Parts: sequence; C-alpha cells; structure tokens
Amino acid sequence: MRRQTMVDPDGPQPWPRMLELLARDRDGLVADFLGRLSALGRYSDGLIPDEDLRQTATDTFDMLTRRLAGLPLPGHLSDLPTRLGVRRARQGVAREDLLEAVRLDFRVLWAGLVRAGGADSAQILVLHVEEILGTVEQYISDVQAAFLEERAALERDSRAEAAQALSRLLGSGDRAAEVAAQVAPVLGVAVDGVFEVLFAAPGPGAGPGRRSEPGGPARDGCLVWEFDDGVALVREGRARWPLPLEGMTGGAVPGVRGLAEVPAAIAAARRLAGYARPGGGFVRAEGVWPALARDRLLEVLPGFGREAVERVAALEPDARTRLLETLEHYTATGSVKATAESLYCHRNTVVNRLQAFREVTGLDLTVPVEAARALVLFSDRRPGDGWG
Repeated sequence: MRRQTMVDPDGPQPWPRMLELLARDRDGLVADFLGRLSALGRYSDGLIPDEDLRQTATDTFDMLTRRLAGLPLPGHLSDLPTRLGVRRARQGVAREDLLEAVRLDFRVLWAGLVRAGGADSAQILVLHVEEILGTVEQYISDVQAAFLEERAALERDSRAEAAQALSRLLGSGDRAAEVAAQVAPVLGVAVDGVFEVLFAAPGPGAGPGRRSEPGGPARDGCLVWEFDDGVALVREGRARWPLPLEGMTGGAVPGVRGLAEVPAAIAAARRLAGYARPGGGFVRAEGVWPALARDRLLEVLPGFGREAVERVAALEPDARTRLLETLEHYTATGSVKATAESLYCHRNTVVNRLQAFREVTGLDLTVPVEAARALVLFSDRRPGDGWG
C-alpha cells in the first residue's frame, strides 16, 4: 500500500512548513527506519524486542524533528540519547550494530524531508543540510558517548566481581570444589570444563605492558591473575590466549579437569616455571620431572646422591661430557644401537661408556630403577653447564 504524499501541489514548501509536515509523518519515518534496519540484518539476534525498537524510533524522530524546529523538548526526550546508549550497553548490543542503526536516522530524516517538501525542494534542503547533519551527528555522538561510558562501567564492575571470585577460588584450599561451583558463573567458565594453565615468569615477554587486566572475567574462556613473581593464564578448552605468548618463559599444566583443580594447577605451573630456561618457552612436568624429583628428595633427604654427583664433578671436563651425553641419549631409548647412532660412535664405545658410568657413579643404566635414579641425580647436569 503506497503512503499518500503530503506535498502541496502548488510547489515546494518553505522550511517551517516542511518541518511541520515531517512531524505529522512520524509513523512513516518509523516504518522507513524499521524497514531499513531489517534490510541491514542488524539486531536480528533477538537482543532487543521489536517494541523497544519501534518506541525508540518514535522517540528519536520526535526529538530530531523538534530540535530542527527549535522547539523545547519534553522531559521524556531531553535525556533520550543517554538513556538509549545506556540501555543498548546493558542489552549487550555490539558498538558497530548500534552505530549502524543510529546512522540510518539521517537517511530516513532526509527522505522524509524530501517527501514533505516535494520534488522541487532540493534548494531549500541544501540550504539546511548542515543543520540537519549537525543535529543527527550530535544525537549519534551523545548516544555513543553514553553507550561507551556505560559499557566501561559494566566492564569495571564485572572485572571487580570476577577478581573477587577468582581470588576466592585461589584461596579456597579444601573448599575448592564448593567455591568453584559458586564462582564459575561469575568467571564465565564451566565448573566441569577442561582447562590449560600457564604461569609466565617475569621477563621481556611478560612485562607489565604485555599483561591483561588481572582477575578479569573470562574473555572467550580465558582468565588472568597476577602474582608478585609472574602472571597466571587460564583458558578453557581451546580458547585463544588473552595476550601473545611469544618470548614468554614459564610453566604449563594442560588437561586440568574442572575449575576446582585450577588453583593446584596454577601452583604447579608456578613451580614448573622455576625450571624454565630463558627463551625456552613453557616447560611441562614430563620435561623436567627428574629435576622436580631430585629437589623434592633433597628436601626430605638432604645429601641424597651427593657422592655420585661429586665423583662425576671431579672428572676431567671431556670425560664428564662423554658420560653425561651417554646418560642423556641412552635413557631416551634404552638402546645401545640407537645411542651409538645418535652420538655418531661405535656400539662398543657406548658399552664402554655405560661401564665407565657404572664404575664412577655405582649406577647401572641398563637397570631401569638405577637409570631412573641417575636421571634424577643428573637431571640438569648438561655437558655445557657449570658444576659450582
């Protein structure tokens, strides 16, 4: 059904008359706006009820028309931009969607003025184009400012709440399961999710400028918490990390089952970070378990394996290097042949070195339990390392 024109057949309308006719055409403006918005596909996710869109469009064109005419605004229109920006932020509307919608106002308003003024109204519209554009742009600016301010406030509130929730979880101790169930919705993760935990030690890649906001709610399934000696990063599933990891060094604990296990995993990753070498990335338990076992044994049994370590340390550097190379390569496969190939020597040379290792340390690398003990004792004794 075609909408009837309001144009006077005698010719173009003067500006005041055009604005009067524009105000009368409010329903037409609203219908035009909603049609254009629907064609763009914006707000099609159901975040905003249809009645909200229609009422907002009605109020918007009432306000814009009154401003163009220099008329005072009634109370419900005087703070419309602020109320709209705040409401859209709370409704979770994307900034791009909001701006695309409010930018339609100029096109709808212009089309309405053309209808009101008639085909020969171009000259009058040109004279007032800056006024029209300025009125709409001011409205857009006010809406956007209110939207961004409210979204920032919501984010601050959300981060503060999430920081408190994560702090509670990290300090929950034996109540981790109970607290995890309470804070999971606040953190935005599944209480029974599978997580990966990193602990980045201080360094060029983990400086304050590279860190995310501590304790923030999960961004695509990620959490961040800063400690005095580094920063913990937690992600659920295969979510993307919230900051680049290039150049970082630390510890990693994958496959953490359930949010309740995250505090213990962070503590483990924090300890693993102490075994990471500068520029060596993130170490996992399977890569440094001998050193972990040695340090734990030394806590319980001071002096554990000291004699064997001291005897190896007393060797000439070349002899020490040969024995440690043999330890490293032989325990990786348990094969004399594979060790000879990796060290580019004869099988008999490997056998002789295994014998020499047994004579020096008292440990036979061909016996699994003694090979494990040797790995623990010499876990970080690489050929080029110092033996102070």
